[in-house]
Amino acid sequence: RAQIGQITSTTRSPILGKTIALARLDVSAVELGATVEIGKLDGHQKRIKATQVKTSHYDPTKARVRA
Repeated sequence: RAQIGQITSTTRSPILGKTIALARLDVSAVELGATVEIGKLDGHQKRIKATQVKTSHYDPTKARVRA
């Protein structure tokens, strides 16, 4: 339950159909594929699960574009 990082930006990915985020995490907490909980600042103390991935969601060849 300790704070290990901070979300820097979020957006909805049209390719993945999900919300994605960039975050700064403490190096001791970084493990690819690991799940972290993100606390929502909405007054209800909700927590959202997120998975750590290697690279940002960028597709320079647009190989995954949906029709």
